[in-house]
Amino acid sequence: MQAMKAAGLNVGGAHQTSKVMLDWLPMLVMLACVVGVDLLVAWRTAAKDSEAAPGVFWRFEGDRRVRSLLLLGLIVAWWVLPGGWLLVGAGCFLLSWLSPAGRAAWTDERLPRWGMVASVLLGFLLVGFLPPPAPTTVASFGESIEAMEDQGLPWPHLVERHHLLTGDRDGVDVAVVTVSSMRIPWQGADAGMSGGVLVLGDIINMAEREMRDAVLLLTESAPLPVPVDGDTLGLKPVAGEASTNAYRLDGELTKLAFRRWDVTSDLTTSGDGVKIGEVVLIAAPASSAGCLELLTVVRPVGHPALASDPMAEAEVEAWWAAKVAKV
Repeated sequence: MQAMKAAGLNVGGAHQTSKVMLDWLPMLVMLACVVGVDLLVAWRTAAKDSEAAPGVFWRFEGDRRVRSLLLLGLIVAWWVLPGGWLLVGAGCFLLSWLSPAGRAAWTDERLPRWGMVASVLLGFLLVGFLPPPAPTTVASFGESIEAMEDQGLPWPHLVERHHLLTGDRDGVDVAVVTVSSMRIPWQGADAGMSGGVLVLGDIINMAEREMRDAVLLLTESAPLPVPVDGDTLGLKPVAGEASTNAYRLDGELTKLAFRRWDVTSDLTTSGDGVKIGEVVLIAAPASSAGCLELLTVVRPVGHPALASDPMAEAEVEAWWAAKVAKV
């Protein structure tokens, strides 16, 4: 019994250690990029200036101090503010160009300042390639479909697990459920992350690109009113839908970032798509800082739950319960 308890403590400790490492890894990558480039620029400047005082390489004075304070601000923003590095970095960059003193500093300290901008962008890029935690395993969804594994975006890093839920109504009640884990390179705080990512996804049309595999998998498994392929597939937002939806989770109403689309197949010359199904997408912060977990439910026209459970509450409850148990 004691051995079993000790083993449980060891597993729990290893899990916590892994979580802490994932939480701090983006910060370490960003610090390595910014500090490394700053030291390189300082070394190059000191090497060119033969009259530089000894120890100038390690001094943080003048504009270098300003850049160091900005770096500290970026670190705080990543942990605390919605938008994190993205909004604070862009805001500071614009302010420095709009103010006369800032424009003068860009002229006098051109190399160090552009070096810092490049280092932040490099860190931003590298953080996006870091692996997110594994998506939550939901026992009621069954085994994931191996052929559809690891086909997410390389940047930001996205890991997907597709599940095929089958019923007993001649394929009409087939559904594809995808649990995804995504690295968010610009923000570590949970506040505003889910809604912000979905808004950005609306702008860059991320939803259609990311859900295409799941929808095409559904077309292979369910009877549809018209043929579908990758060229005719389309997603149209359901008119009048709110950006959040309240789900009853753990006995309480919880608002989650939410999107719903009609899946259409455009086979006519007029461009009018034929509705063949619906997609529901729900987002929530993952177990590690700077990561988001997404639940996607794709159901064909005729699925009984489209009328009885249009917001996929049953799937969300199962997913949320597994997330809570995972933590």
